[in-house]
Amino acid sequence: MSDLSRLSDAERRTLLLLAQGHTAKSAADLLGASEAAVNERLREARRKTGVGSSRELARLVAQESRDEKIGVVGHGGGAAIEARVFNLRARWPVLLGVSALVILASVVGAFTALAVSGQAAPDPATPPRVVATYPKPGDVVPAGPLTLKVTFDRPMQPKSFAFVMRDRESYPNCPAPPTQSPDGKSYSLNCTVQAGRTYLVGFNSPSNRFFKSLADVPAAPVVVSFSAK
Repeated sequence: MSDLSRLSDAERRTLLLLAQGHTAKSAADLLGASEAAVNERLREARRKTGVGSSRELARLVAQESRDEKIGVVGHGGGAAIEARVFNLRARWPVLLGVSALVILASVVGAFTALAVSGQAAPDPATPPRVVATYPKPGDVVPAGPLTLKVTFDRPMQPKSFAFVMRDRESYPNCPAPPTQSPDGKSYSLNCTVQAGRTYLVGFNSPSNRFFKSLADVPAAPVVVSFSAK
């Protein structure tokens, strides 16, 4: 079986675009890279995994990302930002159940710790941390329009994001890509929620880590649960 864990994030992004039907040229346009650079990424990905076909490798990478909604990097004015749902093997069981409760508790702790005034700037080599979300873990919000928001402890890469779903039933309806705040620390996503539903939203996951700092360090994965009335 191929070892997909050896693939870089750039190689994964390229292969996911191929899985959506893009050619090397259209993927290059979307990624802001040259076609030659994209082909080199694909060659390196095939070498690392031992898979002889880029399309087959793209299919395997997409299978690994089952039920996860991710943001694919775009560049330039009016660049296409894509958010797709991949109906393949999910890694959410690692993050849910008892593990999810631990993650949510750590998020609340991070909120409290980072609220202390005068805190030193974070070490660029450490993973970015979520310092606030709306809704907060455990919140009950009114049904209807909702602006989902996540804030990190430092500026993040523009046009790179990973809002992650467990399944369609527990994820809000969010038709458009998110917007990033002028300071680069926050992302806002316009959604709609329904009364009587409980929602789970992830920010990064073990296999999709596109929330990254300007130093190219992926943020630690976090899951937030809230409900609507």
